[in-house]
Amino acid sequence: MIFHISFYIFSLLVSYTDCTRYKIPNITLFTLLIFLLIFGYFEDQLSLYSFLISFTILAFFVIMLLIMPKIILGGGDIKYMMVIAIYIEPLLFPLFLLSTGIIQMLFLIYYQKIKKRRVAPMAPAMFLAVIITKLLFLLKIYSF
Repeated sequence: MIFHISFYIFSLLVSYTDCTRYKIPNITLFTLLIFLLIFGYFEDQLSLYSFLISFTILAFFVIMLLIMPKIILGGGDIKYMMVIAIYIEPLLFPLFLLSTGIIQMLFLIYYQKIKKRRVAPMAPAMFLAVIITKLLFLLKIYSF
């Protein structure tokens, strides 16, 4: 239970910081990761596949940044997605990615057309996607 509570509390902080400063502090992500590892271990919530997904995300974005160095994607967003991969069940991760893409697209439309900004914070979209993914799973709309 504390595994989930710590994720949601720290994710609220990460989302708020990303919205206000367009930055995700490393110390916040590191603290969240430590909490997830400790409580996940004691509550038997960790999966080897989650760690594999997390490292795959890292490899993918390293390759993307090498191929397209001018891509607009912050390092905090990548690290937060890696932490989410450790938190969320591995079989829910594809739905999370799909939800994140749709929500981020809506965020971009809002920020570019209404707020007249070039970029939009991605952490709130990812956090909202986690919530939607978990709800769809709990309501048995998406089951594996």
